[in-house]
Amino acid sequence: MTYAQKLRELRDAAGLSEMKLAAKSGVSYFAIHDYGIGRRRPGFAAAAKIARALGTSCDAFVECEDVAGPVKSVPKKPRNGPRKG
Repeated sequence: MTYAQKLRELRDAAGLSEMKLAAKSGVSYFAIHDYGIGRRRPGFAAAAKIARALGTSCDAFVECEDVAGPVKSVPKKPRNGPRKG
């Protein structure tokens, strides 16, 4: 199950539309919609707000196939200015 599928499942179980979940969580409707169709995934702060609004914890999403698994390393951005050392 993906994050989007789990989000829709929990939202439906709570009886909340995307608009109502947005209002209850403080996350924009457009973000909720994008998360619900799998267009993008929330950062931790948004995920926590959504989970709280759904009456659950972030743990509800831990087993989602697009959340679980190895963490990809993010390349470091080059530093601006001269290097010291």
